[in-house]
Parts: sequence; structure tokens; C-alpha cells
Amino acid sequence: MATNVEQLEGMISSMMNTEFSEVRPTDEEFERKAIEIRNLLQPMIPVSDEDFSNIKRKLRANIVVKMEIGIVIKDKQPHQSWLPARRAKKDFFFWKRYKKYLEEIKHWNPRVTGNLDRVSDEIVDLLGDPESNVAFQRRGLVLGDVQSGKTANYTAICNKAADTGYRVIIVLAGMQENLRQQTQGRLDAEFSGRKSEYLLDPKRVIENVPVGVGKYGQDNRIESFTSVIKDFDKNILKALNLSLHSVNTTVVFVIKKNKSILNNLIGWLKTNNVDENGVINLPMLVIDDEADNASVNTNDEEKDPTAINDAVRRLLKLFHQASYLGITATPYANIFINPDTETDMQGQDLFPRDFIYLLSPPTNYIGAENIFGDDEEKTENYSNVLEPLYPDEMDAFFSFDHNKYLTVTELPPSMKEAMAYFLLVNGIRDVRGHHKEHRSMMIHVSRFTDVQNQIRDLANEWVIQMRSDLQSYATLSESESSQIPGIAYLKAVWERHSLSGKAGEPANPMTWHQFLTKYLFKAVAPIDVRAVNQKSGATSLDYFNHKDDGLRVIAVGGNSLSRGLTLEGLCVSYFYRKSLMYDTLLQMGRWFGYRPDYGDLFKIWISVEAIDWYGYITAAAEELKLEIARMKHDNLTPMDFGLKVRQDPASLIVTARNKMRSATFVSRPITVSGRLLETPRLRTDAGILKSNEEVFKEFVKKLPSIGQRVLRDDARYFWSGISKDEIEQLLRDFRTHPWQLNFQGAALADFIRDSDDMNNWDVFIAEGSGETYDGVICGDEVLQINPEKRAVKATSGQISISGTKVRVGAGGAAKIGLSEEQRTVAHAKFVAKNSNGAKHIPDKAYLEIDRPPILVLHIVAVDKVGTDDKGNLRSQIDAGVNVPDYLFALGIGIPDNGEEKIVNYMVNLVELRSYYDTEEDNDE
Repeated sequence: MATNVEQLEGMISSMMNTEFSEVRPTDEEFERKAIEIRNLLQPMIPVSDEDFSNIKRKLRANIVVKMEIGIVIKDKQPHQSWLPARRAKKDFFFWKRYKKYLEEIKHWNPRVTGNLDRVSDEIVDLLGDPESNVAFQRRGLVLGDVQSGKTANYTAICNKAADTGYRVIIVLAGMQENLRQQTQGRLDAEFSGRKSEYLLDPKRVIENVPVGVGKYGQDNRIESFTSVIKDFDKNILKALNLSLHSVNTTVVFVIKKNKSILNNLIGWLKTNNVDENGVINLPMLVIDDEADNASVNTNDEEKDPTAINDAVRRLLKLFHQASYLGITATPYANIFINPDTETDMQGQDLFPRDFIYLLSPPTNYIGAENIFGDDEEKTENYSNVLEPLYPDEMDAFFSFDHNKYLTVTELPPSMKEAMAYFLLVNGIRDVRGHHKEHRSMMIHVSRFTDVQNQIRDLANEWVIQMRSDLQSYATLSESESSQIPGIAYLKAVWERHSLSGKAGEPANPMTWHQFLTKYLFKAVAPIDVRAVNQKSGATSLDYFNHKDDGLRVIAVGGNSLSRGLTLEGLCVSYFYRKSLMYDTLLQMGRWFGYRPDYGDLFKIWISVEAIDWYGYITAAAEELKLEIARMKHDNLTPMDFGLKVRQDPASLIVTARNKMRSATFVSRPITVSGRLLETPRLRTDAGILKSNEEVFKEFVKKLPSIGQRVLRDDARYFWSGISKDEIEQLLRDFRTHPWQLNFQGAALADFIRDSDDMNNWDVFIAEGSGETYDGVICGDEVLQINPEKRAVKATSGQISISGTKVRVGAGGAAKIGLSEEQRTVAHAKFVAKNSNGAKHIPDKAYLEIDRPPILVLHIVAVDKVGTDDKGNLRSQIDAGVNVPDYLFALGIGIPDNGEEKIVNYMVNLVELRSYYDTEEDNDE
């Protein structure tokens, strides 16, 4: 039975959505309407003023959310649009009840569900027409941000596919049972509308238990041939005498990407369902969640496909009409599928030849751009989210290269701080009225189950001790309770993170003692510490069973936390893992997503190395999205997009795992036009660093004799008309690190030498906030340069400049030297090609106009001892590594004046292997 608070919240949400279905209300309109509804219903549904304030705060966050429609690029082969013509004939029963569920139970506003309606219409219309008599094999890919609501999108697609005549829907839900069960449970609630564990009970003790959308009508049914208890099992179906033809409705399977399960399913389908021609004449849709994981064939083309890729292709080929829809946030592996691969046995490979659809996340989504991006407008509200973890501390507990035999006897101080913060956040969320909301903390420091279980046990001991201290001493006077070590520690964390204002109102912050005595023990008492791995069982995160009270859990895991699994109400993440692969790192970012009414509270404890890489891959991921928008504008196809991504210098690191078999140099065509390429990674070899300094200074010294000095407001030291011969020689002489995959001096020099349109370069020296450096002579003049001040990370083999961004210069370097007219043209061109409303203009936009190529010279003052506002060292230099006070780096921008410029890079995979942990990546 719903409480008064839940009933009033639902009524206000429903009535607000009805009145403000087209435009969002102002704060005044929202307040007026909420009070009006409360006063109307107060005699029947009374709530306290505190509860009413919490209802308004929660609903106000939802009512302002917007979501744009997505962007699609399609194959040029004709595809007959079919869905619009069905609208008059179909009642869309399943979609209507799902939409109602989203609005009334999840409080989505109609503007968001309206756009979800349009997006899912567009995608379903790109699938094959299930009511036609024509055989088809469609291949598509849907791209969305990590934890951004891709499941809601494909659930909408499932509902509409069932409405329009798809008879078989197979959802491939990851590789682990806990993820499959989570997906099954969600589709039970949001698609079939019945609890699947009872449907496949051979004893049939309970026939039908409605759940989720099932409470909005069961006139039509979805049959589920898998359950939250059981993956596909042909023996259960046999016992129940079930086949695709024994039911006259849509059948859904939710299965793991496991070769045995897939082969069993294919065997059952062949035995029980094929016609005389050996095919199944029912329209079928495969939705491949996390499509870049396991589904892609990574074997050499002359070898047989990998087992799961082989099985998925045979499954599709078994049906007369089949549509394959991949869902992913990290499409790199999918784009590298050979689009021409097809065999008699397996049929077409899974390259999304027919369409690629880029989803636009709702405005309340917190993604990589908000946390790791360089657009200050997007990051301003999340500047205090990251809490760096340093090797100085972590190597004593969980070094990156630890093995499964590691014995854990103590937890790092930073982990205890993170757990203390989580305890405090639980109390603050109770203050805010979130009593029934789930709260999770993630600890992800090892991929080994035994290590995870040891961490769980120690973390549990720590939580039990804190709980005991709070139970026994929280009601003492402040001076007395502060003598208790556990409470004193919690108070220190409270003060360090300035939580008094967040627990109260800015004008009236809550005191520590008030918070301690009134809220904290009650908030901490229900917290569990659980391992989430194969040994812990699939129900370790049983959020559904805690829907009435909210699960409060510290989840310790590895692979199960790496991909697909949703941690409900994730407030705190503690992450210390090594990976250099884009897809692995992004998928590990379980902290991306939605934080309704607690976006100011969530935090991520994360290694400084991972912060570096997230900054790098965030920029690459955003560029990928911009590329899709441009290709839509230019009417290009998925084939063109695949080619473009293959020629992205950043993609080298993505494909490394698939190319590691080779022990020789590999030639890769790389698109370099329209990009600002830099050298943030340098070798630590003192001789090479000294040589780079000499080459750099010699080049500056001769600038007056090879170019024309230009006085500009945006750069003190700027020259034009520099011959490409001078640039070419500089690039040949300057040496970078092999992991600097997008800047190969020799290849770039060859390209510049052979180009006809790159003769006159602009050159300038970038400046920053460092103290004056007078070690550079230009002609006869000693230059007074303010270097760029940067943190560095230095190991025995590599120096990385610039912390979180893995770049040398600040944003905007590419517009230096341009006239206002040129900048206006670049801005207008960028806006015209990008319909997603992006306000931040990236450097590459200023390289897509008619302009000279540009060389940026960087003198970096190494900030070796500077600290941030919490006393942490910004630079991390390993013992025994000597980093000079100044580093010298380069950046070049090659314009894309309408003609794409491609350079052939040579990738030494033997050398890369020494920096790359193949076992780690294969594990993911």
C-alpha cells in the first residue's frame, strides 16, 4: 500500500505533467501548482510540511529535465519506411503502458517521454518490417553515454517491436549472471509486466504476478522464456511444452553472452521451431547490450570467428526475418568489424551497415564531460567530485600489478575516508527525505575474487565498529562524543568535506552535533558490505527486494562492476584499476549517470593515472559524437564513419588489443587534418630530453631569419610565413614517447614534405602563469617568457604532462593568430554542423576553415611540489626519476580545408606491448 507521501508525490507529478506537457513551468508556477494540489488533497492524503518540501524538491528536479532527439547516419541503400503507416492500425498497447509507467512511477516528464517516443519510433522504423513477406537481415548500432539510459531506450524499442509484430525478441545481456538477472528483472517490470520467476515454474503454483507495467493492463501479453532465476533452459521449456509456435504472442529471451547458452538456444530453435526449409518464419529482433563486448570477432580473418560472434551470426541466419541492434557506449570495436565479412555458415558479420543512431542524453545526465571534460560551463558544478589516489599510498596495499594471491590485512587510509564519507552521505540523504532511496558505494581495486572478498571482510569490520560507536556514544555531549575515535574520525571527514551546509540550508547549515545525535546512527545502521562477484551469487545487489526501504550497500567487486551493472543510488566510488583501453575505462565508470537531488554529494576516489586517461578519452569520445553529427550533415554512411574512426590517431589505443598478435610494425592510415596534435608524453631519458631542449631552442633562435614577427593581442611571440622545410626538420629531430600515438614526428615530417599546400606556417610560443623564463634566445633577443605551469606524472619510462587532460596547452590554442572574421566563420561552421546545441567550441573547429597550418611551441614549468587545496601533491614523480624544471613540447594544427589529409603511421607493436597489459584487458 502506497504511503501518503508516495500518493501525493504521484498525484502532483501526474497533474504537473498534464498541465505542463509542452513547456517546463517556472519556479513560481511549480510552487503555486504544488500548493494547490496539496491543499486540495490534504483532507484525504495529509503530509507534514517537511515531507511536502521533500516532495517538491524531488519533483522540481524532474520537471525541468529535457532530452533532445538523436542523430542517425544511414546506408544509402533504399530502406522503405514502414512504421508511420502502421500508426492508424495499431493501438501500441505495450508502448502506451510503458510510457504511463515512466511518467507515473518514475516521474519522467512528458517532454522526455515524448522525445523517447520519437527516438524509439525512428529506430524501430530502421529495423525490418515484421509484417512484410520479404526476407531481411538488418544491422544497426545505437550509441549512448555510459549509464545514460540506454536500457530505457531499448526497452521502449522492445515494447514497440512487440506492438508492431516482432514475435521473437532476444536480449543479449552481458556475460555474467548478475547482469543478466538485473536486465531480466528490469524487462519483467518494464516490458512483460509479470514476474518471470513464477512464469517458468514447472509446478505452476503461481500463475501470474503483475509487476511494473503489468499493473497498467494485461489485455495483451509478452511470454518470457527465461527468468530472473534461470537463463535459457530447454528442459524447462520442454516440461512446460513451450515453443515459439505454442504461444500466439511475442516471446522474449534474456540470455548471457555465453557460447554454451547460445548454442543450446540455437539447438532448441532448430529442433522445435524451424519449417521445412530449415528456417524460422517469425520476425526476430536481437538486442545486443554492450555490443562491443564479446560479440565482436577478434580473430584473424583467415581463422574461424570467435565463439560468441559465430553463435550470434548463426542465430540471426536461422530466422527468415532478423534485425540485429547493438547497444553500446563504446562503439570502437564494432566500427573495426570488417563490413565485408560474410560466410555461408554464419551469414553477415555484425558491422552496423544499415544505420548508426547516436542518442542524446537528458539534461540531468552527469557524464564524462561533466567530470573530466575541458568545457568549464559543463564542469563547474562538479569541480570537487574527484579525490585523487596516489601510488605513494596505494602501492603498499593494492599495486596495479598485484596477483590473486595478495593477502589484504589492512585497508588504505583513503578507502576508510571514502567509506566514512559514504556513511555521512547516508545521513544527509535522510535529512533530505530520501529514506526509501537506494544508496550504493563502489569499491573497485582488484579483478581477483579472493582479494575482493578479503576487502569486503575488512570493510565490514570497519563499518561494524563505526556502527557500534554511533549506537553507544552518538547521544553524548559533543565534547564527550568527540573523545570516541570513530566519531572523532567521522567528524574530521565531515569538516574536511564541508558537509554542514549540505546537510542543512546554505543560510542555516546543520551543526555536527545535531546531525550526529538526530540522524547518523539511523542512517548507518542498515548499511551492508557485500562482494559482487561470481562467488557471491547473483543476488548480492537485490535492489528490487528493498524497494520499500532502500538498499544501503558498499559493493566490493571487479569485473561485475566493470560493465553494464547498474549500482542504484551510487554516491561514492573508490576506483584503482589499471587499463589503457577506452572501452574498458569508460565502462568501468559506473559513477556516470543520474544523481537526483544528490548531485552535490557524490564523489570519486580515483588514481591520478586514471584521471589522466579519462581526460584523454573524454575528448576522444566527444569528438566521435561530433563526427557523427558532421557525417549526418554531409549525408555520409556507417561505412564512411567506420573508415573515419579507423583513421583516428586516438583509435590506435582502442584497437591495440586486437592487433597485439602482430610482432612487427603495422602501418596505419591516420587522419591528421582538422586536429591539434600535441606531445604530452615524453621519454624520461635525460639525453633525449636535453636533445629536445636544444632542438627547440635552436628553432626559436633562427625564427627572425626564417619568418616574419607579427604583433598580436593574443600572443606576444608570433611569427608567420615559416617554410615547411623548417617545420619538417623540427619534427624529425624532436622525440616523443611511443605511447604518444597521435604524434609521430617522422611520419608527420614525411607528410609535410610531400604536401603541396602546407608551405607557409604560423608559429607562436604559448604562455601561462609560470615565473619568467629567460633561457630562450630569438635572434639577438633574450625572450622573457611566462611558461605554462603544469603538473606531471613521471615513471621510469614516461613523463606525462598536464594531469587530467593528457595534453600540453590550454584549450583555444588553435584560434591564436586568427582574425575575428575567421573566428566567426569557424564558430558558425561548427554550430551549423552540430545540432546538439554544444556551446563549447573545440580547437578542431578553428582548423576547419581556410587558414595556414600552425606550430605551437610550449615551455612547461614543472610544478613538482605544488599542492591542491587539500594538501595533495599535484605532481607524482617516482623515486629515482629525474624530471628537469622545464620541459619542451610541441603542438601542430593542420587545417582541414575540405580535403582530408592522411598520414601513414608505423606502429611498433612489440614496443607497445611492453607498456600494455594484455591479460588485464582480456580479463575485461
